[in-house]
Amino acid sequence: MTSIPRPREETVHSLVNNTVAIVTGAARGIGFATASLLAQNGARVVLVDLRDDDLKTACAKIGSRSTYKVCDVGDWDQQVELFEHVVKTIGPIDLLVCNAAINPEIALLQTSDTQKHAQMNSQVRYNYLADEKDPQNPETLQRPSTALVDINLNSVIFGLKLGIHHMKHGRIVVVGSAGSYVPIPSQPLYSASKHAVLGLARSTALMSEVARSGVSISWIAPWLTLTSMVEGLEATTNGSLKSSPDDVAWAIIAACAADAPNGKGYWVQGSAISEVEGAYGEVAGRLISPENRF
Repeated sequence: MTSIPRPREETVHSLVNNTVAIVTGAARGIGFATASLLAQNGARVVLVDLRDDDLKTACAKIGSRSTYKVCDVGDWDQQVELFEHVVKTIGPIDLLVCNAAINPEIALLQTSDTQKHAQMNSQVRYNYLADEKDPQNPETLQRPSTALVDINLNSVIFGLKLGIHHMKHGRIVVVGSAGSYVPIPSQPLYSASKHAVLGLARSTALMSEVARSGVSISWIAPWLTLTSMVEGLEATTNGSLKSSPDDVAWAIIAACAADAPNGKGYWVQGSAISEVEGAYGEVAGRLISPENRF
């Protein structure tokens, strides 16, 4: 792995000044921190999230370089409308940050009440293996929800397709997770969605359509980040593991500022940023070597 320093402020400003950026999941947390950093350095930023009031509040904090669009990014038609709206009303898109995600499974780690934990653990919303029964047919297992996949994976599929269609020589950064690379036994569906996001971004970056478009695709994999998603977790007391939303925002900018950003992935832990795809590529190369016979 290669350690990556934070870009200098003058580098960031020259990179994003007068550009147009879309940031999804931007009302709070990583998305808000990223939108703020971009706006501070001269970008015109479109904040995207589900709730009008939350977006208004976020834009009021960021200032005049920001605007917003309510959008369910798991809905194809709404994302189509989002991109068309930005291009028509603001201008060509230079940067897309696919950040929106949900994680209902994490709620199991956020309660110390034994009885409440047992009750939640028996529901497929929090534990997809639970033996919860379908309320309409008590003899049948309740179907696990796929809302997590709709938001965490499908939204990125839609964003990549629309971004590559609308952008010329721009940059796309996909926010994955440490769960893109390592298992999380307490959050299997979340981890699965983030593994899928990694495979999607990694493979799409190498497609000929992307090369012809001039768009570069990179991704980041933050370890535990102190957002509203993880409130109440005991793990947040472990200073060696946690990152702040600002730490992750700087990693997103570092991914954009890289000399050869396409197809690169960055592990984020605290304020440390490490490029990991080079090391992964070496391992993958050995695995598929002709000498490696099964």
